[in-house]
Amino acid sequence: MLSLPPWLSLILIVFFTIGLIVPTVAVSIEDDSESTVGASPILELSPSQSTNGNYVIVENGELELALDRLNDRASTTADDVFTITATERAEELWIEHELEGVTFYEGTDHGAEISRSNRLHLEPGETAHIGVSVDTHIAESTNGSFEIHVLTERDDRSSDISLEDVTLSQTDLTAGENLTVTATYENRGDATGIHTAELLVDGVVVDQRRVAVKPGKSQTVTFERTMSQTGTFEIGVDDAPTRTVTVRKPTEPAPDFVVSNATLEADTITAGESAVVSATVENRGNATGTTTAELAVGEYVVDTRRVELAPNESATVTFEWRFDEPGAYAVAVSGADAGAVTVTEPRSYTAEVRNLVTPTTAAVAPPLAVGAFFFVTAANRRRDLWPVWHSDEGDP
Repeated sequence: MLSLPPWLSLILIVFFTIGLIVPTVAVSIEDDSESTVGASPILELSPSQSTNGNYVIVENGELELALDRLNDRASTTADDVFTITATERAEELWIEHELEGVTFYEGTDHGAEISRSNRLHLEPGETAHIGVSVDTHIAESTNGSFEIHVLTERDDRSSDISLEDVTLSQTDLTAGENLTVTATYENRGDATGIHTAELLVDGVVVDQRRVAVKPGKSQTVTFERTMSQTGTFEIGVDDAPTRTVTVRKPTEPAPDFVVSNATLEADTITAGESAVVSATVENRGNATGTTTAELAVGEYVVDTRRVELAPNESATVTFEWRFDEPGAYAVAVSGADAGAVTVTEPRSYTAEVRNLVTPTTAAVAPPLAVGAFFFVTAANRRRDLWPVWHSDEGDP
């Protein structure tokens, strides 16, 4: 593997389990490198958006691939199972492994195995669609691993992306109409860069879009949002100045939604617990319609609920959101303030073990102690009842 000063080397160690007589292939992803570009990893792995991507589950850093049952002496091939996206230019990318009968390939070309001798090149924002083939004529039921290697050139080039313009399709509309917000970004740097554009409504981020901008070029990103509530709203993108949008009641039959009475079940919880937030959604219009209630924590929308209501009908929506870090967090539902939840440190517990001579003793002592406890208890009970058991035989 190359190791040159102007290059950055990254290795992702990915554990792969082949099942010959079980219907799942489990993959655990572990990033074995601390190397990053900016604040983002060089590579992002995720399930494909194709049908085969439905076989992939990513949870707690683990990627599980649930293929069809892998029969002995057969081949199973699945195109476009997971994707590799580069956030920095990947000059060379390849996969290494010692799993016999297993092939990783790009696209639908089963013969184009991704290997040291057949490497990929990915530009920032570009995605490779990876397929997996398992030939059980050769493969055995075993645990193994494969490595994703990437070399990315590090030089003096850099991106310089700035927001140049924001346009709104309209600033005066009727409840239920769509608002289109278009943002234009320009890159004055000499390297392609990726930016995450954020749409804000009254200071809360309600939507995000990633945009890749080539050097010396401009790129637009578009947000679409249904304005289902009446009132005035401040609409903006990133940190650009906001514009006021007025949403009026419809004159023709149409729904008109109002969100109110947002409350927290408890304003203090422990880290690792979930806060329960409720709010009332009411349709004050004269037609049945559907709206989306949005739970905001701090400056970001983190969860949504779809609600369909008839005229003059109301419903209560409830969210549960887990907080893992201590602190104070403002909570709201579609602009209705629910207050703040305080998340405290979890309680600490101290376990004390006494009179343990060796690790073996420590391992077996608790079950032995429990067993002895029940033995002594049973013996005492037998002793107490012994005269009764033998009273008919004349024993003292």
